[in-house]
Amino acid sequence: MARTRVIYQNEALYCSMDVPYSGNQTGTLISPGGGDGGGNFNVMDLNRVQSISYSFNVARQDVNQFGELAAIDQCIVEAPTVSLDASYYLSNFTNEHRLGFFVTQSGEGTTYASNQPRADSTATKSCITNIIDSTSNAYQKSYYILTAKEGKDANYSGPTGVPCAKSGDYESVIGIGNGFLSSYSTEGSVGGMPTVSFSVEGQNMNFVSLPDLSLSGDPATGDIRFCNGFRVSAQGQAAGNTLVGISGENPAVNPVDGTKYGSSVCLPVPSGNPTGTMGEISTLRPGDITLTLAKQTGNAVFNAATGVIGTDGFTASQRGMQDPDYAGVNIENAHIQSYNISFDLSRTPIQKLGVKYAYARPTDFPINISLSLEAIVSDLTTGSLADIINCDDAFDARITLKDPTCTVSPKPEVCNYVIKGLKLNTQSFSQSIGDNQTVSLDFSTQIGGPEQKSKGLFMSGYHMTGSLDHHQVS
Repeated sequence: MARTRVIYQNEALYCSMDVPYSGNQTGTLISPGGGDGGGNFNVMDLNRVQSISYSFNVARQDVNQFGELAAIDQCIVEAPTVSLDASYYLSNFTNEHRLGFFVTQSGEGTTYASNQPRADSTATKSCITNIIDSTSNAYQKSYYILTAKEGKDANYSGPTGVPCAKSGDYESVIGIGNGFLSSYSTEGSVGGMPTVSFSVEGQNMNFVSLPDLSLSGDPATGDIRFCNGFRVSAQGQAAGNTLVGISGENPAVNPVDGTKYGSSVCLPVPSGNPTGTMGEISTLRPGDITLTLAKQTGNAVFNAATGVIGTDGFTASQRGMQDPDYAGVNIENAHIQSYNISFDLSRTPIQKLGVKYAYARPTDFPINISLSLEAIVSDLTTGSLADIINCDDAFDARITLKDPTCTVSPKPEVCNYVIKGLKLNTQSFSQSIGDNQTVSLDFSTQIGGPEQKSKGLFMSGYHMTGSLDHHQVS
């Protein structure tokens, strides 16, 4: 009997950690190691996902001629566009890290997870440092949607070691190849969970029914076995076949002729929850969010002692909202109701004669970032629009999201967004019968390069790390 429907229970979202379009991608599967905790999966799942939508659009041009009313053909003259939109609850910065953003690890100090020194371990860089670098693994990725059979959870939350019998729970894998991140936004509000939304533009989409029998048999390494087309560990072969991966097809293509790079990919069994430090938080809460806003006095710096990004030159009073310099509204006494950070990474596909696909999708600059705040007005402050125009001060904002649990005091800071060089664009008041008077403030700035610390968006917080997560191509 055909399945009735697909619901959120049945799907899991992944993105690749290595370069899916590299010429040396042969489809060889890597020995299992457990993912981010030092493992070697080249694909990892995203957690706390709330929505997924994906589509493709093929633009065609009519070929008409005199003497015939209808077009004699409809030709594809532009590269197809594949789109992916998803959202998730913010629980830590693991998803951001896997999507390719530069995130300064909290408490990382001067060593990396492998205890090897890192040149950038005590520095912070623009969050898009790797995304705009075509030599990095973050520049271009592949994305996957795993679908389980009706009535089955895609995530496995049972005891350690997934039985091979679970392979029968999975039905298909949808792949989006040559994907470029095109937008990112995050918001938090009273009465709602902090949420992140992102969009991706890709060049290919494939659909694979499971099991993928093209991967049956033993690879040359000898330490992997397959069970009905699903990857299992050799050690688990005698102990009931432990399922460690789900075989699929690599959706990445060569932009010149559309041929596939490699032939296979292996998805780890989705867990739905990253392990390790700060990995067990279900989601961050609005009651643990603080927002500070102050005149810009310095660059963003990373504090190795505390493991968070700070803003040098701020006094203690400046780190609390102590700058009531907006005509008409006293930010210090305003009761913040919501915030929204958003920016677009618009990309222009570049094509040339003899090439079917866009051979490059570089980011369009400049990249503008906006911060919108809504607050309940309590006290007003003296001032005028002329003061804002004459002074035209730049501001820095920091949004801090803390661990909601009460096991540690003070609560650890799980995520920090620092936005530098903001300028006030609009301020609007609203009042109606039965409602509190509210004010909306809209700021904007531009995202700078890796070494520009006075402008842009910086991220610091807890995230899982692994050998394939964010290192550049050697």
